[in-house]
Amino acid sequence: MNGVLDARFYSNTQFMLLAIIPFIADGVAKDWPHAVACLERTLGSIFGNPEKDLRAMVICQDRPPLKIKDERYIFLETKLPKPDGQDYWAKSHDKANKIFEMFQAARQLAPEYIMLMDADDLISNALASYVYQRPNNDAFCLKRGYEWSEGSSYFTIRPFFNQLCGSSFIWRFNEKNFPVFLGESTDKMICELGHNQVEAAMDAEGLQVDKIYEPKAVYVTGHVNHMARHHIPIKRRIKDLVLSPWRNQKLTLELKQEFGLLQEPTQGSGY
Repeated sequence: MNGVLDARFYSNTQFMLLAIIPFIADGVAKDWPHAVACLERTLGSIFGNPEKDLRAMVICQDRPPLKIKDERYIFLETKLPKPDGQDYWAKSHDKANKIFEMFQAARQLAPEYIMLMDADDLISNALASYVYQRPNNDAFCLKRGYEWSEGSSYFTIRPFFNQLCGSSFIWRFNEKNFPVFLGESTDKMICELGHNQVEAAMDAEGLQVDKIYEPKAVYVTGHVNHMARHHIPIKRRIKDLVLSPWRNQKLTLELKQEFGLLQEPTQGSGY
């Protein structure tokens, strides 16, 4: 492992859920202060889950100057060189390398479950308890969720959420799901696939997957650092417009509380 993990987290104390978040570096992001603000909001949504036995680990070349003081936060400093901020594929490769490094670090932390998240997405404050109450599953797949264009006054319900957003899977961190890191395999890593392929791969392996249709995550778009390259066909746009009265859900106080949006709005992102 190339990264430097905060020393106080090398312990034998096992916890339940580890959210891992690759973060874009200073000088690579188009607006790093805004990226940091979005990361703070993402961490706030994770730590909105009341369970103390969860952690969120961020990896980056630079330590983000966060205001958050939750002891469940872990920072992993990577020694990877910074990519060219103008090169989309270099930034994507940097993100993939960071994810691989975080899975390696997770072996030392030994969580029961692991979730890969983008640094701007949000999760429900009830997600951890949902997972903990269903110990017989190998993995969880968020089949429905919300999309939120930053600054908008509504969430849009998205079916096939796991095809749209990478923050849509939780796995048991065991040899069955992670043979590359915990077993002897060197070539099989389901979580390394594109998020639109993971569900089918888990089904093909015969994993016990809980497919969740109640929205428990938010895919955040509409900001300066958003890296996704989704081409939206005209037919899709027309369909979205026609269905908007049914799919668009007003951003109520209850939804803001559930997904950690009770703070200053921002206009940035970090991956």
